Amino acid sequence: MSWRLHLTNRAVQALDILDGQPPLLAAWSRRDRVAYYDLDTGTQIAETVLRTLPKEKRQGEDWQLYLSELVAPNGAFLPHVRTTGLTIYTTDDGRMHLYYAGDTNLFLYAEGKEIALDVAEAEEFRALALDRFLGLNAALAEDGKLHLYQQHIRVGAFDVDLHLQQDVMPGLAISRGGGSIFVTDGSRIVLTDSSGKPRKTLDTHYFIGKMVCSPSGRHLVTSDLESGVLRVYSGSDLTLLRQRFAVDLLARAEQVQLMADPPPSSVALSALAVDNRGVVAFALGGVICASSITEMDELPRPQKLL
Repeated sequence: MSWRLHLTNRAVQALDILDGQPPLLAAWSRRDRVAYYDLDTGTQIAETVLRTLPKEKRQGEDWQLYLSELVAPNGAFLPHVRTTGLTIYTTDDGRMHLYYAGDTNLFLYAEGKEIALDVAEAEEFRALALDRFLGLNAALAEDGKLHLYQQHIRVGAFDVDLHLQQDVMPGLAISRGGGSIFVTDGSRIVLTDSSGKPRKTLDTHYFIGKMVCSPSGRHLVTSDLESGVLRVYSGSDLTLLRQRFAVDLLARAEQVQLMADPPPSSVALSALAVDNRGVVAFALGGVICASSITEMDELPRPQKLL
């Protein structure tokens, strides 16, 4: 079932698909406010306002209590949470956290210990991602180099031939287990493995707004910054499989509210998520929608001539 609802009059900041019973869609209207919806039906399960603690106080029992509160109603740990001056990334089991405090201030927290990660000569990180299964960390620096860490151990910094621009947001996505790492500067997608070696590079004819991969790494989904088209690529070789305008998917979805305002026609897609079942969730302004890859137009695949 595809569904849509009007959550807020402001742009939704982030969406997370959370496995569990039932599977949930977490929609962040503010950095400290999250609403949970049944992923299959759109029924609201709960809404939570998180406490805010300053980043300097990430020690002691109060901080441990705060971390224990970052859990959805179905028991899933929240993948990432933004608090005052700090972004917290969490593994599936909640035992490991990656803290980002701006610039190149990266810290790994596990088993009661916080370790500052070696960032070498990097001056600023523009995008971050955490493998939520094994704890592989990836950070894209301002010079286009990809910094990789296996938990707190530095793997290295790798030139993946990206050229970052100030007015285009880069992106990072990691499959579960870290077997596939997708990185983009907004107009080029590079697929690497956990050793930083590029396996495939794709130049796009559009500027990428958002980029996410399914936990399995089977699918990579991007949004077109200007047209709002959603595109689905094969996670193994970056072959384009399906595409469709986000507004068309929104129009086909069932409205779960009696009355709701549609998003403005010119609004940009502000959040994107995909799961292993092929459910794609996105936000246009304050409207969220859960649809499916199968609702998109399938593209013909190149075949060898006989």
